[in-house]
Amino acid sequence: MVNYLFKKSFQLKTFKPTNYNDLWGKRGVFSTIRVIGKKPNYILFHDHIKNINLSLKKLNISFALSEKKLLLLITPLLSKIKKHDHLLRIALNSKILSISLRKRSESVKNFDAILYSYQRSNPLLKNLYYKKILKRLSSINTQKREIVLFKNNFILEGCTTNILCISNKKIYVPKTNFYKGTTMKYILSKTKRESKKINISIHELFKFDEIILVGTGKGVISLQSIDKIDWKPKSNLIYKELLSIYNKLM
Repeated sequence: MVNYLFKKSFQLKTFKPTNYNDLWGKRGVFSTIRVIGKKPNYILFHDHIKNINLSLKKLNISFALSEKKLLLLITPLLSKIKKHDHLLRIALNSKILSISLRKRSESVKNFDAILYSYQRSNPLLKNLYYKKILKRLSSINTQKREIVLFKNNFILEGCTTNILCISNKKIYVPKTNFYKGTTMKYILSKTKRESKKINISIHELFKFDEIILVGTGKGVISLQSIDKIDWKPKSNLIYKELLSIYNKLM
């Protein structure tokens, strides 16, 4: 069970406190930001807020979240914590802004994945229709395992991560029908490696030398195995390079 340091909701028009609502299953959007350091450092803060506002616009919700206003709300709540490595969740619908903070858990080295045939509702947005995914995640130890979504035998994304497949030192990502996370976009913008969008079949995963998971909570993880598929990494070269890029953010 997740141990939250705080859970708060505010009326969107006035920012007055209201009863907490996590907003799961509602028409709206969310994002998760990693917070580190003695003085809170919000990793890729601007990019996360930009993505939230773009998603709100695409859902025709006439509101834009101000970075300044958000910081005014969360700074007093985080100031009591001596040292951070936490995950800040921000969720909005047309009436409510909800924020919560929880401790970030480190993932184990021997990380594996299971495949699950499912495509998120409106997958190009980080929307709040997430209850089916949350139910699946509650059935596993997320420090040791990820659930990788696929449809029509093509890989889409992890429930909490994006997926990068490596072959001959080149990076391949799924073509469409997944949310392009902030962490993935940052890492791909910084690496000198060539990246290409392709349809990645679950039946051809054995061709890839590495499979790397990236996301706010997980950071950068080298996948070591996939349940019911005879695949193992042949290298960790690109993983080390991408991890180095990510660690510079810290």
